[in-house]
Amino acid sequence: MKPIYLQKNTQSGEQSFFVRYAEVKHTYNQFHFHKEFELLYNISNSGTRFVGDSVHQFESGDLVLVGPNIPHYWHSDEKYFRDDYTEMAKVVLIQFVKGFIGDYFLELPEMQSIRDLLSRAEQGIQIKGEAAKKIGEKILVLTQMQGRKRLLQMIEILCLMGEATEYNLLASKGFCEAHRGENNEKINRIFNFMINNYQSNFKFQEVANFANMNPSAFCRYFKKSTSKTFSEVLNEIRIGFACKMLINTSESISEIGYSCGYMNIPYFNRQFKQFKAVTPFQYRELHQEKTLLKR
Repeated sequence: MKPIYLQKNTQSGEQSFFVRYAEVKHTYNQFHFHKEFELLYNISNSGTRFVGDSVHQFESGDLVLVGPNIPHYWHSDEKYFRDDYTEMAKVVLIQFVKGFIGDYFLELPEMQSIRDLLSRAEQGIQIKGEAAKKIGEKILVLTQMQGRKRLLQMIEILCLMGEATEYNLLASKGFCEAHRGENNEKINRIFNFMINNYQSNFKFQEVANFANMNPSAFCRYFKKSTSKTFSEVLNEIRIGFACKMLINTSESISEIGYSCGYMNIPYFNRQFKQFKAVTPFQYRELHQEKTLLKR
């Protein structure tokens, strides 16, 4: 799953940025990057979100802005890929370059919140809570607009996102710094090896060999590139997939642990609690309670 560079065309004589409402079988399932900012609002969709070295489950209402050149993709749940599943994934995709409203305009004092937002988006930023709902509504209206009203609505959306107090930064600073540097191809290949093989009980030596490095050099390189140890990132990936399985399947905790590459289930439980602050069983119960409350 090597990241694909995609060439975009977000500006033309009729528009300064790209916006599209889409109903599709599933979201674009290729790990990719491009020079534009990307704002994705999942109206109706669920699955696993990859932004840099961040792996998290997402649900309907997910609102994320990803900065330039950070690999990303939203992998819809497996049900969306089944022939007998008729519900479509509904999303709004917005893409723009930093200077789409003019570099000088962004330097105005009133645009401080947008400057702050674009800076945070270099790691990928998820807007949460009531702000996400309010902004989502404005994004839906945006898809129906044209001309200057469309542009003004977009500025308003970015301002509101910049002013939001509930948000998560996604990719680690270390990963983003490495990706902007000369070694982004190598760290991309290592990261993709981990995503493609998280289910198997591969040895550390295998990954070092894959990177054409000896183990000690690989440890130093990986920590310098991501600000995390190899074990931390691998556990994040595995726990991210385990969360999805806990929510979307009825498989036992042990089955899920084994499926995500853990041969020792007590160790899986300890790692899960370390990352999520609850046990796998508690995580499943909490999500089931939330589902019942929504009905």
